[in-house]
Amino acid sequence: MANRSASLDVLKLGLAFLIVALHIFPVSKMLGISGLFSYAISSGITRIAVPTFFIVSGYLLRNKLNDKTYLIKYCKRIFLLYIVWQLIYLPDLLYHYHLKWFSTTELLYKLIYGYWHLWYLIANVLGVVLLYLSRNWKIETKLTVIFLVFVIGYMFQLAYKLNVFEQLPVFTKVYNGIGTTRNGVFFAFPFLVLGSLYDYWKFSSKHFQWFLFLCCLGLLFESFLYYSLKLGALDFFVFLLPISMFLLHWAVTTNLVVKKPIPGTLSLGIYLCHPYMIRLVYEFLPQRSFNYIVLKYFLICVLAVFGWFLLKKINERLPIFL
Repeated sequence: MANRSASLDVLKLGLAFLIVALHIFPVSKMLGISGLFSYAISSGITRIAVPTFFIVSGYLLRNKLNDKTYLIKYCKRIFLLYIVWQLIYLPDLLYHYHLKWFSTTELLYKLIYGYWHLWYLIANVLGVVLLYLSRNWKIETKLTVIFLVFVIGYMFQLAYKLNVFEQLPVFTKVYNGIGTTRNGVFFAFPFLVLGSLYDYWKFSSKHFQWFLFLCCLGLLFESFLYYSLKLGALDFFVFLLPISMFLLHWAVTTNLVVKKPIPGTLSLGIYLCHPYMIRLVYEFLPQRSFNYIVLKYFLICVLAVFGWFLLKKINERLPIFL
């Protein structure tokens, strides 16, 4: 395996484990320093993962933007994964609907935009379609558009979380009706385009690690600010743009040597199956103290890797799961 591919696979594996953490550390319901740490994890540092997945995908697609046949095949594969995994998670969705965790309207939204983590797949398809349609735009136009789209998505989400739309229910309906701002337009498209433009913005290798460190500190400051405002979980953070760019640059330029190649489907398998592993672990370990959650995090990661291993074996005979 080439060093570049090895570093990208290591990065994606790390991002997959971040997403596991994102889904088990509570945003609220914890007090004191534990509550602050939990919020910083679930609505802070782990939010790096999905934008970086998108920017890596854009980077890998950058030389395929004029290959319509390839992109159609790519989108069909992602859409098939979306349908298959929506069906796999349908029992969990209906079970929690029966428990009245969400309304009938919310159930319909989840069936359209994806249950729990599956929104990423359908957003990726739409983002790639927009990436293809914008492929011939000038670089300046692309950068301007994705910046504006990101800012609009960020402000729309922040306004919703701050209850600005409380007296304007039509905006709340729009927010929920488009699958919130965590969708293919506001979220996937900007990062896919940034990844596809890597050759135009790539950094000098000198000191970029320090800039990455400072941006991570900035992200934690953002998280603390939102924690102080008692906001729920947010997907958009200002510092996600530079952090995802720095991480991609690290993966592309680092001459990483691994003793054993990381399977290309490992990060995807962990991402797809980990929610059921969360359900399983919480069934036997329902305690929700911070220390227990840390313990359960590592247990869920191990089970998710085992789940990927089983999926890989099944997928060799029926290639629709990975």
